[in-house]
Amino acid sequence: MDKVWKEIKVTLDSLQTVDIDLVNYYLNEAGAVGNEIKYAQGYLENHPNLFGEIPEELPEDYLNHPVEVIGYYESEIDLEKLEEQLKTVGTVDFKIEVADLETENWHENWMQYYKPERISRFLSIVPEWQDNYEAAPFEQVIFMDPGVAFGTGNHPTTRLSAQALEMVMQGGETVLDVGTGTGILSFIASVFGAKEVLGMDFDPQAVNAAINNLNAQKNNEMINQLIDAQKIRFIENDLLKGIEQQADVIVANILPHILVDLFSDAHKLLNDNGYLILGGILNEKASFIEEAIETHNFKIYQKTQMREWVNYIVIKGDMD
Repeated sequence: MDKVWKEIKVTLDSLQTVDIDLVNYYLNEAGAVGNEIKYAQGYLENHPNLFGEIPEELPEDYLNHPVEVIGYYESEIDLEKLEEQLKTVGTVDFKIEVADLETENWHENWMQYYKPERISRFLSIVPEWQDNYEAAPFEQVIFMDPGVAFGTGNHPTTRLSAQALEMVMQGGETVLDVGTGTGILSFIASVFGAKEVLGMDFDPQAVNAAINNLNAQKNNEMINQLIDAQKIRFIENDLLKGIEQQADVIVANILPHILVDLFSDAHKLLNDNGYLILGGILNEKASFIEEAIETHNFKIYQKTQMREWVNYIVIKGDMD
């Protein structure tokens, strides 16, 4: 019998890259093991991976069709939560459609489209079935199975946070990963030499996904030699509430209105020479975050941007 997948289709009335990216992001966060974007003329031209190709002329029915962002799922998802998240996408009107999809070996067929992702200067995320991948000199590789992990490093918010970790870590740090999702940033922190990593998420489904992915890392120690899975833990927790572990690095790749609620606890838990990395921020929310950074006695150490997303590395404001 063919396996039944869930197809979640979000139709939206916007061609803005930022809106399409955000819808795609929420579908990923809901657990998609594969995504597809259709009828989004001009979308690729706004991205850096077109390799100079000339866009083909599109038929009228394509041009007049609303954008579709489609996610494929192995299990049921929280549609009510997804709908609430989609309401934050500007003033965009959207429609959600759910369908069962019976496709023999759909996942295996999709695997051919999952390629290695170079997400920072020295770090790449590679599908675990490409265990013959030849790394370049100084390139560090994390092998992941997207059938287990729906966060694989290809979104700008993950890339920026990974690059920030690469920037500040020297080895031997204690790291707190808030809103860990699949655990991808926890694994990246381990690659960069963390002595201890505690990943946490309010969503029990995310914690379960992270634990499953951690077990996958343990089962593939011969491949993932850079990750010390014994030094990584995942727990269900509301931001940093109740956490007593002091940290050298705290990374939080979550929505801006949630980020600000962890600032007070982060200031208490962060060591004096530590860094707080803030991701998941649309450029239009940058001023809101910067005001909160100053209010909570932090200072901006570095600000980076990729397309419409920004990332901050901040330090305690009472430091020289």
